[in-house]
Amino acid sequence: MVLRSRQLEYFLAVARELHFTRAAAALHIAQPALSHQIRKLEDQLGTPLFERDRRHVALTPAGQALMAHADRVLADLAGIEEEMLAWRGGVRGRIRLGTARGAAYPLARVLAGFTTALPGVEIELREQTTDEMIGELRKGELDVATLATTAPDRALQLHSIGREPLVLVTGEGGVFAGRRRVRLDELQDVDLVLYRSGSAVGQIIVDALAAARVSARVRFETREYRTARILASEGLAVAILPRSIAEEPGHPVELIRLQPELQWEACLAWSAQRRPGPAVAAFIDFARSHPALASLG
Repeated sequence: MVLRSRQLEYFLAVARELHFTRAAAALHIAQPALSHQIRKLEDQLGTPLFERDRRHVALTPAGQALMAHADRVLADLAGIEEEMLAWRGGVRGRIRLGTARGAAYPLARVLAGFTTALPGVEIELREQTTDEMIGELRKGELDVATLATTAPDRALQLHSIGREPLVLVTGEGGVFAGRRRVRLDELQDVDLVLYRSGSAVGQIIVDALAAARVSARVRFETREYRTARILASEGLAVAILPRSIAEEPGHPVELIRLQPELQWEACLAWSAQRRPGPAVAAFIDFARSHPALASLG
């Protein structure tokens, strides 16, 4: 029995959509052809992968087991193909790169140098939360990421880029305007912009407030640091940002140091369970030695 990569791609499309027509549209093939391929795969494996009727599609236990492996297998196949292409002359390939929003600016400087040095490598850049990136690195849906992390992860290789303080920002004339320092306990009952679940920086803030027994009022929730800065600039709430984001040109805010100081650590991360292909390995080596990422520290 030999499973083909196209069979796994077809299976994953149906498993994610749980709808044959939508999966066929995503794959740009006819729905009857997709159904035929899935039946052929089930016959080959000797077990049904989906329970289906006219209104309902669901994974069987065997389908759930196959889904747990299929992403990794496809990622490994893509890595093998990329490595073979590299042997034919010059590093080529595609890197799926995730980034925490606080690392976007220095990462752009790294990419400028990397793409000049290796123009045959394509970059697919995704801005995501730390939890989203860790999940996709584990599943093989991302190759490498710059993310904020507070704990080691045996599934990942982590290279510390550096640590950076978080600062409080407020608008001119807003709460705490004119102050140089603010204690965490002074945020009691103060309107705050916070970040959605999955943000490592957001979790650092939540944990610090809990440790200080502070109940700030979460007036706004966002995924974006720049949105938080705009809201603070308009005096709608205060926000806590990585210092580098707060210092960028943009909506005017006052930067205030927190006591005790909060910090986030930026890491370069990739899977510990798969050997990086040539393009990914080249990027990791390039990024680890680039001064723009070291500047986060």
